[in-house]
Amino acid sequence: MTNRYSTNFVNILLLLLLPVSIMIHAFWLPISISGPGISDAGYVSMITLTFVACAFLSILVITFNAELSSSKLTAIAAMYALIIYFLREADVHRLFTIEHVTRPKFYTMEIVPLWQKAFAAAVFLLLAICLLYLLVKYGIVVWKQLRKLQPWAVALLLWFVTLLISQLSDKSDLNRTHFGRSIEENAECWAAIFLFLTVQQIIPTLKARKARQE
Repeated sequence: MTNRYSTNFVNILLLLLLPVSIMIHAFWLPISISGPGISDAGYVSMITLTFVACAFLSILVITFNAELSSSKLTAIAAMYALIIYFLREADVHRLFTIEHVTRPKFYTMEIVPLWQKAFAAAVFLLLAICLLYLLVKYGIVVWKQLRKLQPWAVALLLWFVTLLISQLSDKSDLNRTHFGRSIEENAECWAAIFLFLTVQQIIPTLKARKARQE
């Protein structure tokens, strides 16, 4: 129980550092530093991508760890989702198309080749299947563990909250301002950190489940 509370303390403390980081980038750092830092290829985005990649590698390690009880199908679905997450954050779509592949406009533009539309649709259809599988299989589990304040479930909730904050900022008029960009990029970064923490904090649960199976 003590370990649960101490881990959740770290989760909440990290959340409280988000507005501090936003204020630092928005008002305290010189614009010559914070501007490039919160740009699409700035250091904040690089930190975001690093944590998403680390979450992916952590799931890969967990899957092949004999001391942990894990589902191969769940791991595959989660890793595929993380690959798309990583590619989305890295704006890889800009290498081959003029419009973002997650926007409906992409599929109605005549200038976009049919093969690009078909490929993007297939990628996101598979992503939808993976996310639906994870939601159906683990939605109730996450809710029950969240009510018990299991750290990994709390971290997962904080991932959703910070990601939602970043998306709301991105879609609002705030995104046209330096302050809004600071909110979006820092919230995206914190979301990636919480995603990584979710994977790390679920390890004791998987280890305990393995012990019960033996």
